[in-house]
Amino acid sequence: MKPIKYKYLTTSGETVELYITFFIIITSIFLAPIILKRFNIPGITAVMLAGILIGPYGLGIVNDIDESLRTFSTFGAIFLMFLAGMEVDNETLIRGFKNSLFISFFSAIICGIGGYYIGSLLGLNHLGALLYSIMFASNSVGVVYALLNELDMTKSKFGTVLLGAVVLSEVLGMMLLAIVSKISLNQGLETSVLFILQELLYILGLLLLIPFITKKIFKKFENLHCRKIHFVLLIILISILIGEYVGMHPMICAFITGVAVSEALTKEEHDNILNSNLNAIGYSFFIPIFFLTLGMNTDIRILLNLDNLGILVSTLGGFMVLKTISGYLSFKIIGYDRLRSLYGGLLTIPQISAPLVVASVGMDLGVIPHSFYVTIIIMMLLTSIIAPIVIKYMVDRYPLPSIGNIKK
Repeated sequence: MKPIKYKYLTTSGETVELYITFFIIITSIFLAPIILKRFNIPGITAVMLAGILIGPYGLGIVNDIDESLRTFSTFGAIFLMFLAGMEVDNETLIRGFKNSLFISFFSAIICGIGGYYIGSLLGLNHLGALLYSIMFASNSVGVVYALLNELDMTKSKFGTVLLGAVVLSEVLGMMLLAIVSKISLNQGLETSVLFILQELLYILGLLLLIPFITKKIFKKFENLHCRKIHFVLLIILISILIGEYVGMHPMICAFITGVAVSEALTKEEHDNILNSNLNAIGYSFFIPIFFLTLGMNTDIRILLNLDNLGILVSTLGGFMVLKTISGYLSFKIIGYDRLRSLYGGLLTIPQISAPLVVASVGMDLGVIPHSFYVTIIIMMLLTSIIAPIVIKYMVDRYPLPSIGNIKK
């Protein structure tokens, strides 16, 4: 009998390169927060800094952000927003909705007016200044939620009210951006009104249908935890796909879906099954890759370009002052103490998604010059990296538990 000859599978060079790339990525995600924690740098900022270091604009250890990495990053953003919705205490959110709505509109009006005038003074035309106004009025839910989660504030009344206000601000900002885009393309005011109604109906549909369907599915698969996880992932993707059709931002869809799914769960299902499993999937892999990729996409060399220093100082300085003051005043008006009101303003400063979307739309419409585009990217970089460091330092130095109870 002849001996059996085995053919060994050989690994191609491309596959080995992929393994090395992901080895570097996972190593960076693992080590950066551990190393930088001693310097009081938040985990999300540490991962972004690691991305800058290893990326094509840093040491160039990972030169190519390929399609697979972009896909993982996109899922990271979606997971982040879904988990943000899941973490929100719906009863507290409903009770604090009026406060969140007030904070959102109060801050949006002050920052929006300020942003418009800053854009006009810097030489932008009416449409360009309007886009600046939207950028100033908007918030980036992903980075704010990640920071709240790291500071262990997501389940507090303060954190829930702030998160609700930030979400409403981003929804408002994305709607206004879509309306401005449609008007600039001569699609008319009637189309914009229909668009708003369509968005609101879609949000209402998600909040009504998802809890009903989720309860039915979970009852059917009562003892099959994996099936429940698969269903949740499926419902997220369905919500996003339909949202793309109606023109809603995927991150907003994911957040609303998280709130809706959370409404259908018992405490045991929320804490022991879905929350634990999805947190493990999201925070151990997809979400860190999202923040790492943001860092890798950041060209820090633009910080060395001093030609647009006046635009940068006016934009960044005006943005930070307006966000801090509007947030402080809005929280103070509804009865929060000085420290919480200050944190309420500071926590709205970090920006990622809103400035990037506004800058891209402005460039496409030809109303945001390249010098302003570069300025907006620098602002995004500085607010998303430096602001969390300052906020964490302040929270560690002046912790909220030492403050008296807020007005009920």
